Amino acid sequence: MALFSLVMSISPGPVNLIAMTCGLNHGLLRSIPFVSGSTMGFVALLIATGMGLGKMSSYMPSAFNYLKYLGSAYLLYIALNIYSSPATQLTLQTSSQTYSLSQGWFMQWLNPKAWVACVAGCSAFGVYESNTRLILFIGIYLVICFVGIGSWALLGSQMNKFIQSHRHITLFNKMMGLILAGLAIALLFG
Repeated sequence: MALFSLVMSISPGPVNLIAMTCGLNHGLLRSIPFVSGSTMGFVALLIATGMGLGKMSSYMPSAFNYLKYLGSAYLLYIALNIYSSPATQLTLQTSSQTYSLSQGWFMQWLNPKAWVACVAGCSAFGVYESNTRLILFIGIYLVICFVGIGSWALLGSQMNKFIQSHRHITLFNKMMGLILAGLAIALLFG
C-alpha cells in the first residue's frame, strides 16, 4: 500500500505540476494551502471510493465519462491560468494570487489520475471487503500524498535558485501551462 501510494503521489500529474509551478512562483510556504487541500481532497475521494463510489464505475460508465470531460476542461482552465500568469517569484508579492486549499481539494475530485489511483488502489488492496484495510490505506495515503505533492512544491521553490529572471519564470509558466494542457488533452482522449 505504501509503495503504491508513493508511486501514485509522486509521479507527474496535473496536481503535481501545479504544486511545482506554485512553489516556483510563490515559494514553499505559500504553496502549503494548495498542497494541504490537494491531500485532503484526495483522501476524501479515497474514502468515498472505498465506501462504494468506485464500484459505481461498472454500473454507470457514462457518469465517469462526464467526469473525464469536466476534469479535462478544468485542467485546461488551470493550464491557461498558469500559461498567462505573470512572473512574481522574484518579488514574492503578498497580493499575487496562489492556488488555495479549496482549489487543491476541488482539483483532486476533477483529476482523472486521482480517480484511477483511488479505484485501482481500492480494488488491488481489497478495501471494499474490509473497513480495516480502508482505514489503513487512508492513513498511509494521507501522509504519503502530502509528502509527494509537497515535494513538487519544494522542487519548484528550489528552482528559484536557477531561474533568476522574470523572463525565465514567464517561460517556465508557459511551459508548465502547455504541459498541463497536453496532460488534460491526453486524459480526455486516453
